Amino acid sequence: MKIKVYFTTCLLILISTFLFAQISVTRDEAYKVIKQKGLVDTLNYNVEVSKLIISPNTILDFMGDSIKSPEWDSWFFLIDMHPFAEWAHPCKYVFINTIDTSLIIINGQLGPSFPTDVLLRKKVESYLPTPVFNKKKPCR
Repeated sequence: MKIKVYFTTCLLILISTFLFAQISVTRDEAYKVIKQKGLVDTLNYNVEVSKLIISPNTILDFMGDSIKSPEWDSWFFLIDMHPFAEWAHPCKYVFINTIDTSLIIINGQLGPSFPTDVLLRKKVESYLPTPVFNKKKPCR
């Protein structure tokens, strides 16, 4: 009987240790990793992140193109280095491992066709040029 209790206790400890080791990196922690690696220019880039953790080997659609996610659970980030450029332009797809924060960077050209949240948006004062008014003398 003592052996069964001891064995059960050891098994529970082992399972608990494994489960606690699998605690996921939060989205905010993953974003901090990207900033620490120098991948984000906070004044000039737009950054989007997946709403949910991406499962291993998931096919992700990018407006007519697709890529396969890494072989681990990950957060997906889109880093747009040219936020106001026309249609297809250089950007980076970054996958952050939810266990150890290792990352994979893929050069891309299109935005995702799946839901994302905007984390960083380039600040722009105005999209329109400042109007120029002709100075005329007042009528008398």
